[in-house]
Amino acid sequence: KTENLKTVENKLPYTSEDVKKYYKTDSDSTNYIVTVPEQKLVNFNSEEILFPIKENDFEIKSKMTDKYFSIETFNFQNDISCKLIIYNTYGENDSKILNVQLNSYKQNKLVDQLLLDCRFTFENQYYRNFSIGRDETIELIKYSINSLEFNENGDIIGEKTTPDTNKEKFIYTIDNGGKFVKK
Repeated sequence: KTENLKTVENKLPYTSEDVKKYYKTDSDSTNYIVTVPEQKLVNFNSEEILFPIKENDFEIKSKMTDKYFSIETFNFQNDISCKLIIYNTYGENDSKILNVQLNSYKQNKLVDQLLLDCRFTFENQYYRNFSIGRDETIELIKYSINSLEFNENGDIIGEKTTPDTNKEKFIYTIDNGGKFVKK
């Protein structure tokens, strides 16, 4: 069954708020976990694993045994489609990391990957808010919240009354080849 791309209605704008229904905080930890039933998850293929991911600050690498859920597909002009996926990986300290990623395809061939959200807590709390617009722009805002107080030796001695919050904003567009280009 083929669809005429001109008749496809994209659910845009699409934001990090729209993704919240696909994950939750683990009840006995601060981990974020994908809540989609196991049978709906798909294994990563070798092409997806080997392809570099933009905005991958913590060098997250998926394995063939990792699984993702395909949330939504957006179709754009020039035979470009983007697939929004969500998955868990493990960080260096074995804490679970929740990732939301946008994969771009030109004529069904993977051409780029952009990490939209990377959500976990290890001393600092890390997360991102994003918005995918109808005009093929993607806004990313990265947050890092440090609420711990340390002594001179680097030991945790408590929590700050007012946490330190770092915030960085990035804008990407999708070019005619399907690549994510930072503005």
